[in-house]
Amino acid sequence: MVKKRRFVKKIISSVLSIIVSASCVSSVVQAYEYGVDISRYQGDISWDELGKSDMRFAILRVGTTKYGEDSRFQEYYSGTRDIGIKTGAYLYVSALTLEEFRESAQVFLKYLDGKEWEMPVYIDLEDNEQTLLGKKKLTTYALAAMNIISDAGYTTGIYSNKNWFTNYLDRELIEKAGYEIWWAQYPGTLVNPLDYDKSDVCGIWQYSSHGKVPGIPYAWVDLNIAYKIYNEKKKEPSEGELWIIPAKLKKSMYAGAGPEYGEIINIPPNTILEVKDKKRIGTALWGRVSFGGFNGWCQLDDMTCIFSEGENDETVFYDINIDGFIDVKDIIDMNKFILSSGAEGSASDINGDGLINILDCQRLRSYIVNINQSANG
Repeated sequence: MVKKRRFVKKIISSVLSIIVSASCVSSVVQAYEYGVDISRYQGDISWDELGKSDMRFAILRVGTTKYGEDSRFQEYYSGTRDIGIKTGAYLYVSALTLEEFRESAQVFLKYLDGKEWEMPVYIDLEDNEQTLLGKKKLTTYALAAMNIISDAGYTTGIYSNKNWFTNYLDRELIEKAGYEIWWAQYPGTLVNPLDYDKSDVCGIWQYSSHGKVPGIPYAWVDLNIAYKIYNEKKKEPSEGELWIIPAKLKKSMYAGAGPEYGEIINIPPNTILEVKDKKRIGTALWGRVSFGGFNGWCQLDDMTCIFSEGENDETVFYDINIDGFIDVKDIIDMNKFILSSGAEGSASDINGDGLINILDCQRLRSYIVNINQSANG
């Protein structure tokens, strides 16, 4: 009898726990919007009807890296503009090498250029061959691609499913790097997303692949819930500081700010890097840089800053040759550096014309033309 009472109590406790849990779920989700993601498979869309529905955003497939542009992409983009629905984009990426991921990012940027995106833009990773890369390498390659897209001014992230974010992608590292997660997981064919809460693992949850919404009458459509109200605007690239990698010192570009991120590319000695952002991780100082067509992070502690923008856009000068003075000798040393090309190679094409020549010197001189006025205070 005692065992029976305990058993009944256990059942009642479990039921109450489920009820309490279910009642708390929807209260956790404070702000949300519903949306769809669409590709050519959705066919003819009645945009007026879709605009009257409770869908507040649409994420468009721009295409795939293997087969090119989605045949309905331009049409669908025009449709979202006509009804004023917030719009995002995704590119299905089949890349397997670091270079292919870089090229995929560049392709994506061409699709995005000249258009307005209020929602984030995503790379879609689902190709089975990519799982053979392993979690660390695939995550590093994905971050390398997103760094390129992000540096172009777009809010970006990754679309994939629960299995991939668990076994093949380091979701926590991706979020730590500042990128969005679009999470696909289907509890059932017809679900109320407010009965669940995935906001701890993603910004947008794709909760069904069998949705029906007004305006898309002849095909199933993916349904999504966004856990925050997106309204992204493209950010213009900002001017940064110039830092030099000293002679005989090689540096590595990492996929994120910190040693836990994978390496993207090696950077040779005597390289000038433009640092657009800085973060201190523990005692180490990291800078966001570009090199060799990639964007990433480099540790700055053993490098030298040439100049930076001070308050009121005033140029701040540095003792490049470390002799205790800021004077014309620093200009001479800098010019020698630009015109030299040692056995290790040099990467000091400051004006970005593909050459290392006197034009780079002239651009540098424009930065420090008033150096004598600034010398010694």
